[in-house]
Formats: sequence, structure tokens, C-alpha cells
Amino acid sequence: MDTERWFEAEGLVKKWPMASVELSLAMAKGEAIALLGPSGCGKSTVLRMIAGLERPDAGTLRLGGRDIGGLSPSRRGVGLVFQDHALFPHLSVEDNIGYGLRCRGRSRVESRRIAGEWLERVSMASFGKRRIDGLSGGERQRVALVRTLAVEPDLVLFDEPLSALDTALRVRLREELRSRQRELGYTAIYVTHDQAEAEALSDRVVRMDVSPS
Repeated sequence: MDTERWFEAEGLVKKWPMASVELSLAMAKGEAIALLGPSGCGKSTVLRMIAGLERPDAGTLRLGGRDIGGLSPSRRGVGLVFQDHALFPHLSVEDNIGYGLRCRGRSRVESRRIAGEWLERVSMASFGKRRIDGLSGGERQRVALVRTLAVEPDLVLFDEPLSALDTALRVRLREELRSRQRELGYTAIYVTHDQAEAEALSDRVVRMDVSPS
């Protein structure tokens, strides 16, 4: 398997009546890139096409040597960290992290054990029983990250993960996200409209713009 082309999007196209988005890129395993561009240029649409939440009009997607373009989202090996974290307020931290594991057939005991291991990796070992509404913005961001990583995706997508936070917290958390990505070695694509954030989070920045259809 060619780890220098761990992920490939070739000729990916989505068209609307007045605009379109087109993208081709290849990523090495463990690399982080940022898709940078103004609102409306199709950055989030690209993530949704990679994740299988939106069908492209053309193009191929390959991940870890597999053609994933025709697979359902659950079979692609792609994890998505949402802008608002999308955590379940009625569940504890450990059960939020274990949710995806339970959906894949793991027992509650095993899911909580794995959640505990991930919480220890991000310096939150004592947080397992806490409720989401008692966490800070930064703590919620880390829980959302490890919930995605716990199911061991081949590629992790981040859709404006820090945009809802104040400036000081955004700066601190983008440094933490970059540190975690290097430490844990996952392959990542970030979407952002902030150039400083794009450069801080990634090995490489891919610039996008609005294209008339």
C-alpha cells in the first residue's frame, strides 16, 4: 500500500445552478491539510462528499487502497468532527465516547474501557463520569475528538472545529489539536476560513475559491 497516497480525491465535482466545486488532492498517511477559503466556496461540501453524506457529480475517492466512493458513510473509515461538537447532553463523557463503539457491536463495559484509555491520552482521565453540560468549550472539543478517534478511522475530517470559540481559546486549542494530531498520528483534513488557523493546524494548505458553474 502506498502510504504517500493514503487518501486521494481525483476530479471530485459538485455542481449547483450558479456555482460548482472541484477538487483533486492526494495525502500521505499521517499528514494534515487545511482547506482554506471564503464562505460559500464549497469547503464543507467537500468534507460531506468525502464522508459520504453528499453524492458528488463526478470523481473518485480512495482511502487506504480502497475505492470508497460507493460505500455508505459507516463503511468508509472516515470520522467527522462537527463545528458544534454534536455531543449528547444526556450521556456522560465516557458514554459519549463509547457511543460509536456500541454502534459497532462493542459491549458497554468494553466501550467504557476504551473511552477511559482515550481520555487518559488527552489528559482527561478523571472526566469519564462527568456530564457534557459541566465541561468547558475546550474540554468538549477534546471529547468530540476522542469520540471520533476511538473508532479508529483512517481519515478524520474537521468542519470549522474552533469557529464557535472566543479568540484566546481558539489559539490555545488549535495548538492543542496540532499537537494531538502529531502525537496520535491520524490523517486529518481541516476546513477553515482563517489563514493563521489553517497554517497552524496543517502540514499543507489547499486554497479554495468560489467557482461559477
